[in-house]
Amino acid sequence: MKKFVIVILCVIFFVFIPLGVIITLYFTNPIEIQSEYHVENGEIFVTLVISENAINPICVANNMEIKAVNHKCVFTSLNEETTVEVKSAFQDISYTYHPNINQVLDFTLMKEQYYLAVGGKEEVRVSVSSLGSPDETLSLVSSNEGVVRVDGSSIVGVSSGDAVVTARVGDTEKEIHVTVTDLIQIPVVDKRKKDLPCNIYSVEQNQLLDTILESRVTDAGYQTRAGVVAALRFFTLEFPYQINYFFENGRLNNNTGGDYIDGEGRFYHKGLYLHSSKYSELLKVGYGPAIWGCPLVNWQDESGFVRGVKYPNGLDCSGFITWAMYNGGFDPGDTGAGENSWTDDDLSDLGSHQSITRSLLESNTIKAGDLIGTNGHIAMVGGIKDGIIYVAESTTYYDGVVMYPYTYSELLASPYLTYVINMDDYYQNDGNYTAYWE
Repeated sequence: MKKFVIVILCVIFFVFIPLGVIITLYFTNPIEIQSEYHVENGEIFVTLVISENAINPICVANNMEIKAVNHKCVFTSLNEETTVEVKSAFQDISYTYHPNINQVLDFTLMKEQYYLAVGGKEEVRVSVSSLGSPDETLSLVSSNEGVVRVDGSSIVGVSSGDAVVTARVGDTEKEIHVTVTDLIQIPVVDKRKKDLPCNIYSVEQNQLLDTILESRVTDAGYQTRAGVVAALRFFTLEFPYQINYFFENGRLNNNTGGDYIDGEGRFYHKGLYLHSSKYSELLKVGYGPAIWGCPLVNWQDESGFVRGVKYPNGLDCSGFITWAMYNGGFDPGDTGAGENSWTDDDLSDLGSHQSITRSLLESNTIKAGDLIGTNGHIAMVGGIKDGIIYVAESTTYYDGVVMYPYTYSELLASPYLTYVINMDDYYQNDGNYTAYWE
């Protein structure tokens, strides 16, 4: 009996009394929870720090049970008020937290390389990834204000040269490379630009112009309507000289039965034909080679041209349009513009002809990139604004390649522009299309 009493006392002393003390401590010292947050790879991680008086705590978050390690539960969370359950040996409690994180995670530059004319201006566009509602203001700093200056969120070309512009959003910085050059001009409609002189460009200058042309097409969208329009706009608006009209001495697509010649009144290759290094691209030479602006024997006898006389090499109407389409990412073939019964691969065959009427002009269905012309002449709509249709074309009556503004009345009266071909089915994708270049 005495031993039994001793056992009972021991049980009371070693079990019930500590248990009672624990229970007493639990109710007099409730569990405390603190939340901490950090962001990693764009995700919010929550750490719940649970006080030591919680026995074997488990957190229920994201519909999962998370065992606390060293009285800490770690899990991902949304950036909003959230309630989780914290379970321990003696009590389950609800805990509500709100990360309320406002942080720029990263940003993407829409372009990392810019090409500007002296005086040219372009807005720097970015796409920002963030949590919450942080300050997403873009700040720009130029490494050389004498070459490129900053105007708000835009950069302005000051003088020829290269500079680095640092773009900053939040705590993140990225570099933009800017080339300012006098090889191009601010886009402008000029009906009477100076004719291109012979041999004025070095190979390096020709390469830079090719790079700028490619960047314009890429920005607009290669193999899109906008890419083709970008090529013809660069040629007629930014390139500072006018390319002469030159009757084709031949073309690569020899569906006329005429001469098979490359680069004479045509240039069906990527880039500009401004330096003799381009000769290596030619497939067959006839009476040349001669780059644009340099003398070449002509074999036509019309529109003031005399057979056997040399004139500055350039482009005929279809030569210019096929060049623009090819540089924009399409391959119609180095073909012509006539409505010929013996062939169905002329530019004139790329779609149905809509006669130019006032109703059509006022319908808002014509777009830059649509073909426009008449039998034997082809051009392309280069822009539309305020009732003016800008037509990019190469003609004898304009002495070469121009972007010419036509009012509706002038178009209706023109014998050389009588139909429009809607090119939606051909291009299929508009890209970064703009009806006008500003």
